[in-house]
Amino acid sequence: MPGPIFEAGERITLRTAEDEDAEFLATHSNDPRIRDPMTLVGPTNLDEQREHIGDDGDGAQFLVCVEGDDAGYDERFVTDDGVEPIGFVMFFHVNERAGNGEVAYWLSPAVHGEGYSTEAVSLVLDYAFESRRLHRMEARALSTNEASRGLLESLGFREEGVSRDAKFVRGEHVDVHDYGLLEEEWLDGDD
Repeated sequence: MPGPIFEAGERITLRTAEDEDAEFLATHSNDPRIRDPMTLVGPTNLDEQREHIGDDGDGAQFLVCVEGDDAGYDERFVTDDGVEPIGFVMFFHVNERAGNGEVAYWLSPAVHGEGYSTEAVSLVLDYAFESRRLHRMEARALSTNEASRGLLESLGFREEGVSRDAKFVRGEHVDVHDYGLLEEEWLDGDD
């Protein structure tokens, strides 16, 4: 069951991941539609997933949740009080001295294209820049993941380079696009 609300948006909440959420996380991280774009090696069982919950170093991990009438994409994971996790977002590789961090995210394929990722990543960026006082956030996306690249660009991330053939996915080497977003670019875009 997702933990307490950490941040609330218009349609989603970011909640802490708890041990009981391992089934949701393992189910989705083993799904090739999530595993491949995230370049997760897999497979991951429940015990391994539990070990990774909260294992973010100086960063933060959150379940992306919907509530009430918006819940019901996957009835297996809807709680008694109508909260449903639909994805995961985190920031990690935090370097406090340099003021840098990296963001990564995924959503259940059932909710792709509904704008939840934009809201979830925006809430994490607000937290990273405003509360954690980071100066720069980075992100990466495979060349084959046009939706993720479009999301990053829509949030103001700038493509800073391409690591050619950097990942191996389903029998092919794939380029990785590197993105960066500075604090002032994010805060100036918030107007």
